[in-house]
Amino acid sequence: MADPIVPHSAPISAYMSVHSATNLAYVRYFAKVENAVSATFKNINAQGFTVSYTLPDDKEVHDAFIEFDTPLTKREEIRPVLENMASEAESALGLPSSLTGPPPLKAIAKAFYAQATDMYTPSEPAVPLDAFYAADTHFQLLIAFGMGTLGLLTFSTDEYLLRQFHPAVLDFKNLFGDRVLHMMWNGAVTAHLVEGLLAFGICVRRGWYSPLNICKWTVSTTLFGFASLSKLLKHAKRVKSE
Repeated sequence: MADPIVPHSAPISAYMSVHSATNLAYVRYFAKVENAVSATFKNINAQGFTVSYTLPDDKEVHDAFIEFDTPLTKREEIRPVLENMASEAESALGLPSSLTGPPPLKAIAKAFYAQATDMYTPSEPAVPLDAFYAADTHFQLLIAFGMGTLGLLTFSTDEYLLRQFHPAVLDFKNLFGDRVLHMMWNGAVTAHLVEGLLAFGICVRRGWYSPLNICKWTVSTTLFGFASLSKLLKHAKRVKSE
């Protein structure tokens, strides 16, 4: 039977890797390595999790596998179990709680990136790995219309707009002004380029896609932004679904 937690190991581990104080408490209390000086969360499965750690005056990195009292059966169990274990360890060691307060943005960003680029592949994927899904047609039309309209207002002269369109179009342009329109255009283009590069990186890191489909995902995401990128992210979820 497939491990129900392993598919979620990458984002969970990325998120927890930011909580250095918590990881050190795990090692010192549960792994009984009281002289550990630093620790990093590496991976997690249904039986427990692995934390790497270092010792004083020792450059070598060691690993400790910390078992759960009861094996986990679903993703929703991960957070409360890890938080309870952190609370137990920190309380026993006389340390302040390190998991209170809002989640750190760095941890969230690392978790999102890990989720997007995770290369975990089940032995029997639920859907084909080498696949491409186009952005929904209504989103393609909406984005094309939005970018086309923004480009028209940004780069057309007032004379051209008056000659080709109703005067209300020029009034709408003047409502924003040339400077704001150029800023909006540059921001939109930059966002699409960044999303395209992200899609390319995700495809390469996953290692599932042929060169043709890598090109399709990259071009589609560059043109249609998150409407395409969301399809790429959902593909990984579908591959891992049981």
